[in-house]
Amino acid sequence: MQCEQRSVALLELVDADGSCAFGLCAPLLNTHRESYAQAIEGLRFWSSLCSSMMPLGLPSADFAISMAELQLRGVLVPACESIRVAKFVRGGVPEIERVAALGAFKGCTSVKAKIGRESLAADRRCIDALLSAIDTNARLRLDANRLLSLEACVELVHGIDPSRIEFLEAPLANPFELAALANRTGLPIALDETILEWMRGEGIPESLAFAPFVAAHVVRLSCIGRIELSIRHAALARSRGIRAICSTAYESSFALRAAAIVASQIDPLAESAHGLGTALMYERDLVAPPTMTGERMLVEAMPSLDAETIGAFE
Repeated sequence: MQCEQRSVALLELVDADGSCAFGLCAPLLNTHRESYAQAIEGLRFWSSLCSSMMPLGLPSADFAISMAELQLRGVLVPACESIRVAKFVRGGVPEIERVAALGAFKGCTSVKAKIGRESLAADRRCIDALLSAIDTNARLRLDANRLLSLEACVELVHGIDPSRIEFLEAPLANPFELAALANRTGLPIALDETILEWMRGEGIPESLAFAPFVAAHVVRLSCIGRIELSIRHAALARSRGIRAICSTAYESSFALRAAAIVASQIDPLAESAHGLGTALMYERDLVAPPTMTGERMLVEAMPSLDAETIGAFE
């Protein structure tokens, strides 16, 4: 993903006693179906209806609305002190070696890397470098965003010790080949975009969404919509023996703070590492990023915002 800057909108809700709360709307090109302009139009329409409870059908806008509403209702609150977060690595072998030299992988049990954007040889060099750099008890999450073919993915992971791979995330362009991939590689699969399609009724059968080879569902909050829907889906996945991994779409630290709270409610025992390790990608942010110690993210109350503090963190 190449993105020089990010447009965001803050929705402010004020209740009868004057209490206020903010929600953040930040649709991302090629990730959200709605554009920024469409999301803003939707929020204005929603406001004109006197804040109707009916979802707009624009996930990034519905996410912002529910973020603010749940704060006003006093239910967007931490369920535990900290959550586990997967270490997110970008760049090629030199960057991996640089990060490793800084000790950034120390204590991390889950490390996520993107694949499918470079040649298979380049991707394999990165995977091998990561396996050499991370702790022996750490495992990789390899996320292809559905860019690979079945044969390319099989070739890419051939010869890798399966115990070092936590899962392949959204590996194939054709999700109906995932069973074949799991059979040929012995590796578990995590579903991301495919779960969104199942939730929308877009041709993904339940037998695929909850197949035995599926180890995790990536619950990408702002792509699902209202936070309550994400929490309900996480509960459903867990009831089927599938982990629910809370994730965002490269949103600001304000949204990450909300996502950390949701992750704490979904996973209060911190059994899984969540996909919230993107805060440091921004040079300037709305608020300070969540506090990290090793792979632990402190789950804090939502920060207060006002005209002076918004965008002040650099």
